[in-house]
Amino acid sequence: MPSRVRARLRAALVAAVATTATAATLGPAESQPARTAPLFEQQVLFKASQDPGYACFRIPAIVKTKDGTLLAFAEGRVLNCGDSADIDIVLKRSTDGGRTWGPLQVVNEGNGDTHGNPAPIVDHETGRILLAETYNTGRTDSGSCSVPCDRTPHLQYSDDDGRTWSQPRDLSPQILPADWNSWYATGPVHGIQLTKGKHAGRLVFGVNTETWDGSRVSANHAALIVSDDGGDNWRVGATDSWPISAADGTFRQKPSEVTLTERADGRILISGREQDGTDLGHRSQTYSSDGGDSFTGPFRDQPDLYTPQVQGATLRLGNRILLSAPGDPDRRRTMMIRSSYDSGETWESVDRGKVVTTDWSGYSDMAEIDASTVGLMYEGGAVDARDEIRFARFDEDWLGPRRGPDPTTPDLAIG
Repeated sequence: MPSRVRARLRAALVAAVATTATAATLGPAESQPARTAPLFEQQVLFKASQDPGYACFRIPAIVKTKDGTLLAFAEGRVLNCGDSADIDIVLKRSTDGGRTWGPLQVVNEGNGDTHGNPAPIVDHETGRILLAETYNTGRTDSGSCSVPCDRTPHLQYSDDDGRTWSQPRDLSPQILPADWNSWYATGPVHGIQLTKGKHAGRLVFGVNTETWDGSRVSANHAALIVSDDGGDNWRVGATDSWPISAADGTFRQKPSEVTLTERADGRILISGREQDGTDLGHRSQTYSSDGGDSFTGPFRDQPDLYTPQVQGATLRLGNRILLSAPGDPDRRRTMMIRSSYDSGETWESVDRGKVVTTDWSGYSDMAEIDASTVGLMYEGGAVDARDEIRFARFDEDWLGPRRGPDPTTPDLAIG
């Protein structure tokens, strides 16, 4: 037998023995757990062409109820895509983790006015779902609300897992101070229930508001609204106010549309859209160490956290906190999930974030489906970020592990 053939036979025998040994060690193939691919799937949730009666859908918000149902809220804009026309708050429910969704239901009908800015909160002790929202007088065109804007906060609730809803009640006597007399906005993003410390069980959501001095907007306020009795009574908690500059009419900081996450240590991370402030950065944040009664300091810009001026959402998932927001610093485009591994102190840069879509994209919200799966609800479109509202399901495997530091080249220059 030629030596070349003998060598091939020996190699084949060694390989066969190795394969047999491995199989014996691991056991039958059917006893091994199947390896699954990372999960990412998405679908269109709200779109004018599939949901008759509306010209446009915007402002997504999502929560998971105590019974595990996903409730996806949006503004159903009747006449056009403007912010201040005839707007209803609408809802779709999913009882299978976001795989399928029920029909559209109207939770709050505008009847010609603007009823929007949904901010849902789940009370996991009672199962009640509370929905904060904001009203203003509607327009018939696509223009913005006239300044000063007659915005007022309201609240309704569901005790049957989102199937039916109470009549709304006006919260102005409790959470609308006299000098917050122009713009006022609840959320728009889910609120939270605290789980740690002496304030465990407290319900918290965010608002941003403005003061009108008779001739112009003179101050901006970002605040937390809290309830310690399951939503029967509310009060204004932590507040960060920034006056307008008398000299040039600008704000140094103008935080708005805040999103809240309870950190593992019980502190609340408050991350907000930065709207036209002169400090560098498009998002700003602060913390609360006393359950939302006060902030640890004023909002500060995050210069390295690139986003356009847009609402975003945060959610804690295992050992990381996620941020959903477009990653393009200039335009509402490229929806992205970025992670923080130190409770919001620092964030992944845009080159490390996970891209959901390179389409136009805008407002978003997230809910935890299970311990490793997230539901993302976001505005998106091939032509305009307001084309439709999509729902994506993804898991931690799709996000990927934390990436190590990039390699560096030592500076060997002399002098």
